[in-house]
Amino acid sequence: MKLTGKPGKLHKIHIYIDGEYRLTVDDEYWFSEPWHNLKEIDDAQLAALEEAVGCRRAFNSTLDLLSRRDHTKKELYRKLSEKYPKEACESAIARAEELGFIDEMRFAENYARELYERKKFGLRRIRTELLQKGIDRETAENALEGLDKDAENRIILLLRGKYRDALSGDEKAKRRAVNGLMRLGYTYGEIRDALREYDVVTEEYDDA
Repeated sequence: MKLTGKPGKLHKIHIYIDGEYRLTVDDEYWFSEPWHNLKEIDDAQLAALEEAVGCRRAFNSTLDLLSRRDHTKKELYRKLSEKYPKEACESAIARAEELGFIDEMRFAENYARELYERKKFGLRRIRTELLQKGIDRETAENALEGLDKDAENRIILLLRGKYRDALSGDEKAKRRAVNGLMRLGYTYGEIRDALREYDVVTEEYDDA
């Protein structure tokens, strides 16, 4: 099969096989690889070229995603897999990690701090969120180490603000506060102890 590379706009090279357009690559890649020296290409070589170009595109997309914010490998794979095959995604992520562009410990620490400070999540909810992002348990636990462990004081601050109606003694408001705080990741025991600071007695809840 005849292989032809024709210059396009914005440093692009359009690849033609037997006169028919097949794919586009950037000129830096094209002239740094042996493909541009070939005049003829067989099926195996063409498959290798397409796979290599797919991996390069996936890698460039990985760098683009990481330039906006840190991502976990799980997040990157989910986004990349919408456009690229499995092998290209795995290759791109492995290369980015090897080059130091992916740092899941840094991600975990920053994300844990964001959830703790902005969303007022408790440690239990933060741990769950980190695990769902693809952070392994050990890394998640290390990220939590840098956070304040005074759950009772944090709950008191929330009771003085968002859930202040619970301090009036109204049963519905109290139940709403307990349920809301548990969704934020605080245990029933922590919530009960904080409410007792205001002499507010709670019913027994399932702390699962």
